[in-house]
Amino acid sequence: MWRSVAALILSGALLVGCNLSAAANADVPTRENAGRLRLSASTSVATEAGATATFTEVPLTATALTLAPTQSRCLSDEERPPRRVFADVRIDYATKAALIEQRIEFLNREDAALEEIVLDVQSNQWEDSFQLEHLSVNGRQVSQELLLNRLTLGLPEPLEKNCWLEIELGFRLQPSEIRDGLRSYRGFFGYSPRQLNLGHFLPTVAARLAGQWRIHDPIGIGEQVVYEVADWQVRVSVENADSSLRLAAPGAVTELADNSWVVTLPDSRDFAISLSEEFVLHEQQINQGLSLAVYSFADARINAGGLWLDGAEHTLKEAVKALDLFSRLFGDYERDRFVIVQGDFPDGMEFSGLVFVGSAWFYQYDGSPRNYLTLISVHEIAHQWWYAKVGNDAALNPWLDEALATYSEYLYIESEYPTERNWWWSFRVAGYFPQGKVDSTVYEFRTPREYINAVYLRGVQMLQNLRDDIGDDSFFELLRAYGEAGAGRVAEPTLFWRHLTDEQVPITWDTRSEFLRDPDVQAPPAEGAAGPVEATENESGKDSP
Repeated sequence: MWRSVAALILSGALLVGCNLSAAANADVPTRENAGRLRLSASTSVATEAGATATFTEVPLTATALTLAPTQSRCLSDEERPPRRVFADVRIDYATKAALIEQRIEFLNREDAALEEIVLDVQSNQWEDSFQLEHLSVNGRQVSQELLLNRLTLGLPEPLEKNCWLEIELGFRLQPSEIRDGLRSYRGFFGYSPRQLNLGHFLPTVAARLAGQWRIHDPIGIGEQVVYEVADWQVRVSVENADSSLRLAAPGAVTELADNSWVVTLPDSRDFAISLSEEFVLHEQQINQGLSLAVYSFADARINAGGLWLDGAEHTLKEAVKALDLFSRLFGDYERDRFVIVQGDFPDGMEFSGLVFVGSAWFYQYDGSPRNYLTLISVHEIAHQWWYAKVGNDAALNPWLDEALATYSEYLYIESEYPTERNWWWSFRVAGYFPQGKVDSTVYEFRTPREYINAVYLRGVQMLQNLRDDIGDDSFFELLRAYGEAGAGRVAEPTLFWRHLTDEQVPITWDTRSEFLRDPDVQAPPAEGAAGPVEATENESGKDSP
């Protein structure tokens, strides 16, 4: 279909999605100067002048949580998850500071012993935002080196296969005020006058792929995270906040007392929450096993020429339809809850079971599907499959989640608003005349616009051409098979392309040659292939066979 879509230009249109915008071109760090991302802290970290963080003297111990660690340090239980995270998060809402005690359990499923462990500490990207106070491994002090988002721990003795260890750490966080520039676009870890967002704030064991720790330098273009799944249990307690405070969180949320909760989130790549004294909650039970919640602000309801438009209600309605469609196309959404949060920062951002959609899109809602409130909401929902379910390296293979999530927008428009299909192609893709190779890394671009054009937009064109090549039935079989094979893994592009059959490999050659730098490497071998196969250990990133 793409080959027949007219390249109409809508002047002034701004393509966004997943925390990227054409406007964010200035002061972008490159890989070589990635350290510059550690900007100075906000001049004021308090909501009132002179306020400082104060915490009630209550013991903060992760071991007080309900899930106790296994007593044996080595075991053969294949059902035990390799990663478990427990945390006590105590927040002073007046200053937005947090005091955290955390326990990480890590099980080595590799054949070889590990001499060191690397933690991914995304909250240390900003100067003065992360302050480590203590750390131990199995109760013992260890050597440690913190460089930007990489915390390397030397082990007292090697961690053998099927053996596990406990890492206990205490630290303070001071998120920055959501301001202009990169701090604004990273507002999922920051605060506004009415909201505190904590995304990528808890350290976790870095992804272990092909015998190496996979963690990347942060830069201002795209995303650089690579996460393997873990089980999370987090206790959140908030002080100096009004009784109207609401917690937006994924998973199972149990209220312990006023402004105190426990959140349990199994089998998740990350953990993110948002807090506000001004949240308005819209919630709907979709079916017996799934509820949907939208946390918005009063200004999501706008007066457009005397007609009141409720962006939160619209988002709820579209999300219900999107979750149903994508479950049918890609496989079931396997969580009990899904949460959408109006975020006081640009564009949107995906997490497991929770996504942010920028306030600007609520303000610009015009009552029709032709708006970014619809598209970005749908885009972030699609990331529950293309990121949360099937993981990927967001720095080296960003198309595996961003191209698929953007194309999922089109699938949604095609299904729910079929008369708007040509509008979507011209508004979202054709008007930008995108160029570049889809399989580029985030480090190859000078501006976000170049990155978006190559990875998001050319990726969408590639997927549509692929669909034209093999037909609708085979295309959707490909997406579903990839989703099933990559579930719970960190997928490489080979896992996607290996689901082409022997007959499909030659007829997709022109498409792969046009959009990929190395189509021979990306595609499966034409001879001797046995159809769809699972990824190997090196491709999946899982320690177990």
